[in-house]
Amino acid sequence: MPAAPAEIGQAAWNACANPGGGDPHPFTRHEFFVALEESGSATAKTGWRPLHLVIERGGRVEGILPLYLKNHSLGEYVFDHAWADALERAGGAYYPKLQSGIPSLR
Repeated sequence: MPAAPAEIGQAAWNACANPGGGDPHPFTRHEFFVALEESGSATAKTGWRPLHLVIERGGRVEGILPLYLKNHSLGEYVFDHAWADALERAGGAYYPKLQSGIPSLR
């Protein structure tokens, strides 16, 4: 079920970000995703609509997959503009696409 980091909660998110214990990497922490989304950096308006997948068992968060519905390829580590252009020339629609990852916003 898609959920915002604030709905998931800091403890549950950070526990999933580093299941072995200790501190999660700064770019996988709850605080980072909250900052991205609440600042307006990663939102539908910027082309990064959050749709994080949360797996629960018995009311407990077991896993989180950061997902974004994208209508462009900007801010990604690997640009796929050529794929998008080729599919559009062939009559298809490349966007929207579902992207799993951590936004690299510029």
